[in-house]
Order: sequence, then C-alpha cells, then structure tokens
Amino acid sequence: MKKEKMQNIALSLSSEIISSYMHSEPLHVENIDGYEITLYDEKRVLLYGLDVGDIPLRQGFYADEKFEYFIDLSPQLHHGVKYLILKSKKADKQVLKLLQDILVVAVFSVGLIAVVGYFLSRMFLKPIQNERVKLDKFIKDSTHELNTPITAILMSIERLKKEKIDEKILKRVDISAKRVQKIYSDLTYLLLESENQNIKQINLREIVENELTLYEDLALKKSVFIHKELDDAFLNMDEVSAQRLFGNLISNAIKYNKYGGKMELKLTAEEFSISNSGAGIKKEQQSRIFERFYRANEYEGGFGIGLDIVKRVCQKYKIDIEISSIKNVLTTVTLKF
Repeated sequence: MKKEKMQNIALSLSSEIISSYMHSEPLHVENIDGYEITLYDEKRVLLYGLDVGDIPLRQGFYADEKFEYFIDLSPQLHHGVKYLILKSKKADKQVLKLLQDILVVAVFSVGLIAVVGYFLSRMFLKPIQNERVKLDKFIKDSTHELNTPITAILMSIERLKKEKIDEKILKRVDISAKRVQKIYSDLTYLLLESENQNIKQINLREIVENELTLYEDLALKKSVFIHKELDDAFLNMDEVSAQRLFGNLISNAIKYNKYGGKMELKLTAEEFSISNSGAGIKKEQQSRIFERFYRANEYEGGFGIGLDIVKRVCQKYKIDIEISSIKNVLTTVTLKF
C-alpha cells in the first residue's frame, strides 16, 4: 500500500514539473507530509531537497535499513530534472503499531469469547447436570424401591415353604407383586408410549373400577376408606394410557394418604376428581409435581414418574388437569374431559 501511494505521489509531482516547464513557469515543488522530496539532474547534481546518499537511481521502489525510496524518471529532463526521489521512513513503526493493535483486539476477543463461552456453557450444561443428578438419583431409588417388594416376596415364599399358607402372607406377596408390576408397567409405558397404541371409545368407569380393584389391598393396609360415585363416561383414547392415568392417580391418593384416611372418587361424563386426606401439597410444589423424577417428599418412596405419566396422557388427549390442596385436610386432583 505504501509503495503504491509513493508511486502515485511521484507521478503527480512529475506531472506538475512537466506542466510548469511547458507553461514556462519556474520550478516549484510543494512539500508533502511524511515524505522528503529530492530532485537530481542527469549528472546526479542536486537540484532540490537533501542528498539521499549512495542509493541506486533506478526506476522503482528501494529500501535500506532505515528508509524507503521511490525513484521516478518521469520528469524526462524537464527543468533539468532527471531523477525524482521520494524518501520516507520505513513502515516498521506502522507495522509494529498494527501488530500491537491486532494483539490487543485478539486478546480482548479471546477474553470476551472465554467469558461468553463460560457463561453459555454454564447455562447450557446446567440442565444437563440437573438431568444427570436426577438420573443418578432415579437409578439409586429404583434399585432401592424394587429391592423392597422383591425381598418381601422372596421372604414370604421361603416361609410358605416351611409352614401352612397364611392369609396375611399371601396378601403381602400379592401387594408386593402388584407394586413391582406397577413399577414395571410405568417404566414400560414411558419407554414405549408411542408404540402399540389402539385408540378406541372406552368407558372410563370400567377403567377406574378395575384400577381400584388392583389397589384395594394397599388401601386396606393403610385402612383408607374409599367412597366412590362413578357414572359412565366415554372417551376415545388408548386403553393402556387410560390405565396408567387413573392407576397413578389412585396409587398416589392411597400412598400419600394418612393411616385411616379417606379417599373420594367422582366420575361424570365431563370430569373425574379424586381426593385424599393426606398432608397436602405446598403451593410452591404444585407446579413441579408433574416434573419427571420430582418427589414432594422422600419418605413415601416412588420414582417421581407417576404424575409425569399423568401429565403426558392429559396433554396427548387434551384433558385439563387441576390441583387444589389444603394442608393436612384435603387434596383434590380434577380431570376435565
């Protein structure tokens, strides 16, 4: 760029020298900031400016250790000028300043990218970290939760081998087996929820009654009194999804009920409601209980997937779900079809 600029200046000066000679005007050279101008005749006698020393007087660009020169032969002896020389300090300082500016910008850019990258990585990795923690907790809880009914079944079987069959032992085996079956069914539904779905018109009353039958023993174990008012209610949906929907609501209503508590179920053509007399759900927890793996408390066990399944089924079949809760009095879940 500098070479091209010096060439343009030299050509402009040569044009002025030739023009002034043609118009019989005296030789006049205007100084240009940043450059020294030297004029020689054909015998290298100085006509104007300062002597540039022993440099080759050939057309073109030349540079030594300190300076840069452009030698132009365009004046062609007008006003006796054979050589027009532009002299400038080398661009080392300019290059150095440019490199410094580039370095400053580069350092600033790298720093900015590092800071932005750090906060972006924190922002994007936080959900992944949370999910990893949840998954780790889920696996641990799964191992513990599955181990309890399986151990009870094995111990009961061992006792059955040694003595006469006891009704209480059989009920314990039955309840434990059903708990394992429910865990398996829920996990299978989550993994295969988009497969093997057969949507048809079903009577929700039959589904609710069947699911109640499955959890009768669990209710008896906690001495939970069940009151039900069930009318026929027909809806087009997958039967397995309906079983998971009502099964999880009934299971939770019993599990989170108090010993000797009450549970009430009502079904009409427009809505289904289920209430229990447990500890209730805090206001700040009500928006989170449908999150997968979230558990409102630790002492009742479970994996935190039941209400996630309820939410997924409701979203798929456009069923509105509402929760109301009064601490230690009543919690009600209402589905509106």
